Amino acid sequence: MKPSVYAYAATVLLALGNFLPTSVQAAEFCADQYYVDTTLPNQSRWDMCWEHRNREGIVLHHIHYTPKNGTRRMVLYQAAVAQIHVPYDDNGARYHDVSDYGLGNNYMSALTAQECVGGQLLSYAGKNVLCQQVTPRDDAYSVDNDRLQGDALSLFSVSAIGAYNYIPEWRFLDDGAIEPGIGATGALQRFGASNIAQHGWLLESNKVGIAHLHNFFWKLDFDLGGTGTDDVVEEINHTQNAGKLARTHTPFTSEAARSVDPASLRSWRVMDGSLKNSKGLPLSYEIQLPESLQRDVGPSTEPFTHNDFYVTKQKSCELFASHNPTTNACAENLSAFVNGENLSGQDIVVWPSTTFYHMPRAEDAPRMDTHWSHIRVIPRDWHDKNPLSNSAETTADTTPPPPPPPPPATGSVSNNANGISVNGNLSDWASLTSFGTDPDDVTGTNNKLNWLEAWAANDTDRVYLAYKTKGNIDTSGFWGYQAYLDTDASTTSGYRTGALGADYLVEGANLWRYTGDGTSWSWAYQGNMTAQTSGNAAEFSFPRSWLGNSNELRVLFWGNNAAFGGDAKDAYPDGAFNTASTTRYFTYKMYIPTTTGTNSISNPVTSLTINGNLSDWNSMTSFGIDPTDVSGANNPLDWQEGWLAHTSSNVYLAYRTLNAVDTSKFWGYQVYFDTDSNGATGYQNSALGAEYMLEGQTVWRYTGDGDSWSWTPQGTTTNAASGQTAEFSFPRSWLGNPTNLRLMFRGNNAAFGGTAEDVYPNATANPRYFTYRFQ
Repeated sequence: MKPSVYAYAATVLLALGNFLPTSVQAAEFCADQYYVDTTLPNQSRWDMCWEHRNREGIVLHHIHYTPKNGTRRMVLYQAAVAQIHVPYDDNGARYHDVSDYGLGNNYMSALTAQECVGGQLLSYAGKNVLCQQVTPRDDAYSVDNDRLQGDALSLFSVSAIGAYNYIPEWRFLDDGAIEPGIGATGALQRFGASNIAQHGWLLESNKVGIAHLHNFFWKLDFDLGGTGTDDVVEEINHTQNAGKLARTHTPFTSEAARSVDPASLRSWRVMDGSLKNSKGLPLSYEIQLPESLQRDVGPSTEPFTHNDFYVTKQKSCELFASHNPTTNACAENLSAFVNGENLSGQDIVVWPSTTFYHMPRAEDAPRMDTHWSHIRVIPRDWHDKNPLSNSAETTADTTPPPPPPPPPATGSVSNNANGISVNGNLSDWASLTSFGTDPDDVTGTNNKLNWLEAWAANDTDRVYLAYKTKGNIDTSGFWGYQAYLDTDASTTSGYRTGALGADYLVEGANLWRYTGDGTSWSWAYQGNMTAQTSGNAAEFSFPRSWLGNSNELRVLFWGNNAAFGGDAKDAYPDGAFNTASTTRYFTYKMYIPTTTGTNSISNPVTSLTINGNLSDWNSMTSFGIDPTDVSGANNPLDWQEGWLAHTSSNVYLAYRTLNAVDTSKFWGYQVYFDTDSNGATGYQNSALGAEYMLEGQTVWRYTGDGDSWSWTPQGTTTNAASGQTAEFSFPRSWLGNPTNLRLMFRGNNAAFGGTAEDVYPNATANPRYFTYRFQ
């Protein structure tokens, strides 16, 4: 059994005895058989005692750390797992594994040498219950040619509760950090029929693995330096203002319950009230909860789940995060432990937690891989420098940062991209605000590129660019047409050009992401944009996600006539490289659509003529342009654009493809409709749960179990195809008269002997469907 994602499976080459003290030392706080004393390869040392308890399993106490050539100091008086709370999504079970069953006694497994490779097995009552290993970890540090492989002491046990095997592990790193973790493996425990698929995952026909949470809680009693009554716990938060982060420290003077807050970069630290390092900084340990993207806030009957971090006064009866024994007037759970008691001069206990959401997979059976959850407890100013390095300390860089670039005189532009089609015709940009006109200032036979005007726009999912030049756009030298995009408003990141630090580059029809050091020409390919040129105009669109979903762009257009054998350069704005200019770039602020959902549209009409000619769709909003992204002789089906419209009684659908619609293989043209907006019902194709499908000219209703191909015909549509376009109409009642629906287009080139599949919206879209409203 692999004890941790951090512990390497390779055989440890050195025997564990090489890491033990050269002479046996008597334990100070326990019997020798329950004493762990390990010196790691870099000569840092951890020593502690352990004990077995029926509920908590292995409990560690009197934990001391000694840096190489440093002072031995106590870090923790006691450390234990305080609860494993497992509520299931169907509310059919809500386990409290530590308090109600226990990690110890008969639930604790006997370990074998195969599970403790190169380590030492420690026994309790004649059973090997604890593995003590020294394992390599990731690099301790790596700077130029100065590198060091780190090591860690690992202590782990295994407890079998129900179908699960839990692996509580404590890793003690050579730099003084501690990483408590719990692995969960074994087998899935609870299943249901397909009628509860929304509470889990369909593993096979009519068998659903019920999803559940693992809420892990630890109890950490710090006694920094050997005393606990002078320790102070504080919360560290950050606020942002004008691009600057400001830190605040808030000490807890009374018991507290707190939650993670990614926006404020929240963490906590326990600080000794008297001990300081050689630089006069208080010795402390910081507690981080890096795996808190998944959180459980349970019902009112489980208030202990409503926060992630608790600080309490030490009480001997407060053992578990939930289902705590209430004898001697002790509280039942963590939230009740926090009752306002003063912490000044008291022995303080912290209770960190993290959550893992387990959505079952087919791969979880018959044996489930081990999934791990960790927290981190790291020294902060416990040392006066990195305890593993002998390198000289660096000096502070006192060079002042460059002044921020001036704002553009033209102000900010923001445009709604609704109604834009990328076709090289800029008439649909006429009502939008451009970045202004650029003067006609380039001459010479081979200097074809002379900017005149440019625009930007966006919708929920995509960014659109357009520009005009004086002469016709020459795509043979398309790389000469460039736009630099600064997405973080910082001149210290990205490619430094003019007053920008450009994070992305539009070059011809391609988008590139900067990967260099600021001055080197180093770009990574981000993708091929949807692009169209016509005469002196060009249009482009690409997913907003390609820019990291930035809310604001600084833009500079650069025309390099070297692409055509010329020598002139044209910058737009003109003052881009003039430090005295007040306009050195344009600013674009992303438009925020007022509608909800992705491409959520509605096209009510009085009627439409079904003849294959889409001229009567010109005034309607499409679902947007799909890129040309399918190639190959036998792969002709490549979506370009799609529409939906409706009357009170009929649904109309139209689409346009790259090549002529081939009705002899009409079954390859599919549109899936999710009429209840529930991905767990209907045919589940990883984008939505489809209750209906238009395949070729026929509408079908789904009758299967979610992944079986089982459909019943609803009827044949009124339809017509002409060249690259097709349109359809059918009664709304065939779809159950929904008020809204989700849909996606699937092009299956297997119909033509090909292998490519084209989906619209693309597989990279989020979400992977369009939304249509009947109003």
